[in-house]
Amino acid sequence: MSAAAESLSPTTGETVTVIERRNRMGMWLIIVSCSTGTVALLVAYAYLWSLNVNSAWAPPAGTANWAPVWPFWVIFTGMFVATLLLWRGQQLIARGNSRALVRDSALASLILLLCFVGQVVQIATFPFGPQDGAYASSTLWLATANCIWLFMALFLTGAVMNRTRAGRITPESRGHARLVAMFLTYLCVAAFLGSVFTTVMQESPNTGSPVFGTFKE
Repeated sequence: MSAAAESLSPTTGETVTVIERRNRMGMWLIIVSCSTGTVALLVAYAYLWSLNVNSAWAPPAGTANWAPVWPFWVIFTGMFVATLLLWRGQQLIARGNSRALVRDSALASLILLLCFVGQVVQIATFPFGPQDGAYASSTLWLATANCIWLFMALFLTGAVMNRTRAGRITPESRGHARLVAMFLTYLCVAAFLGSVFTTVMQESPNTGSPVFGTFKE
C-alpha cells in the first residue's frame, strides 16, 4: 500500500503506520525506564528481607507487625480488570466499534479511580510508619510507587475516552489506545510482583541476623 493510500493521523497529518511505529518504540522505552525503578524497589525489599540486619526487618514488638494482605490483592485485581477492559475496547474499535472503546475506557477509568482511592486509604491506614523497620519503609515505598502509577494510568485512560469521543482515536488510528493498554499491562505485572513480595515475604528467614553496630549522635 502506498503512503498516499494509507490512513493519515487526524493530529499530525502523517501516515498512521509511521506514527504508531514511533510511538510504540517510545512506549517500550518508557516501560523499560519505569521497570528500573520497580526492579530497584523489589530488589531492595528482597535484600532487606533476606538479610534482616540487626533484626530490624519487622516492625517493633507491640505494634501490628504486618500490613493486612487483602488490600494488596484487591487493588491488583482492579488494575487487572481495568487492563482487560482497555484491551477489549481497543480490539473492538479495530472492528469499527468506537462506542465500545469509549465505554470500556470509561469503565477502566472508574475502576482505576477506585483503586487509586483504595491505595491512598491503604497507605494512610498502614499499622506502622516508615521509621518502624525495613519492612515498613519498603512496603510504604512500594505502595506509594503504585499510587503514583495509578494516578498516571487514570489520566491516560481518561485521555483515551475523551480522544475517542472527539474522533481522535478511530478504527484507522487507534495506536494511542493500544499504547495505553501496553502500559497498563506493565503496571499490572509490577503490582502483581509487589503484592507477592509484600504478602508472601513477610517474616524474614534469617533469624541469625548480622549485627553492624549502633549509630550514635
